[in-house]
Amino acid sequence: MSVVGVTALRGPGFFLDRKRLRELALGRRDQYRTARPYPHAVFDGFLGAELALELASGFPGPAHDGWMRRDYREQSARLGQLQRSGFEGVDPALRHLLAELSSMAFLDFLRALTGVEGLIADPHFRGAGLALTLPGGHLALHADFNRDRTRHLERKVTVIYYLGKDWQPEWGGALELWDEPRTRCEASFLPVLDRLVVMAHGDTFWHGHPAPLACPEGRYRASLAAYYYVAAPAPDEDAAHGAIWAV
Repeated sequence: MSVVGVTALRGPGFFLDRKRLRELALGRRDQYRTARPYPHAVFDGFLGAELALELASGFPGPAHDGWMRRDYREQSARLGQLQRSGFEGVDPALRHLLAELSSMAFLDFLRALTGVEGLIADPHFRGAGLALTLPGGHLALHADFNRDRTRHLERKVTVIYYLGKDWQPEWGGALELWDEPRTRCEASFLPVLDRLVVMAHGDTFWHGHPAPLACPEGRYRASLAAYYYVAAPAPDEDAAHGAIWAV
């Protein structure tokens, strides 16, 4: 896994470099499509160390008022759902990154990598956005929801970006990708700083971090997720037309 760094034009904000992203995607698309147990790719050093450290420093801690905590058999000690308040109080750099994950540059990157045409981002980050897992927390193996019912869209791609500064392997928390019968973990990726994971969605694409997190008190598993969809063809697709001018 090579360090890539795909940001440009640092100033009041930062922007993803569309050309660099396309080159990166084209160089990894065959690896993505043939990966086991299902299509995925991992990019280390995705934004570059300087920006990643800035984002990690601004990541909201467990005291942030907007978190919703989950404590169930399937998942425990996990904080999320900051999108319910429009990411109010979240560091501006993190909010800018959320916007860039819906940008032309990033959508073109995903299309070149995955081969999926017509990907649609979700600016509301339903079920996605920022997440924080506390010591002892876990996320059982699962296959994600398959549709955006509000927009009537079919889910195709999941993106997860990790911000685990100085993350130690003995702390666990690795994203595990399991085979269809759930007999074997075929890929595992620690939630280390500046690591981006792109993976295909499927009803048998099992993943999670099922073992309790073993990081010390005061350290957390920090991640940011975004989901991407496609629209089903309309029944009257052949009747589609461009603008009708009244001139």
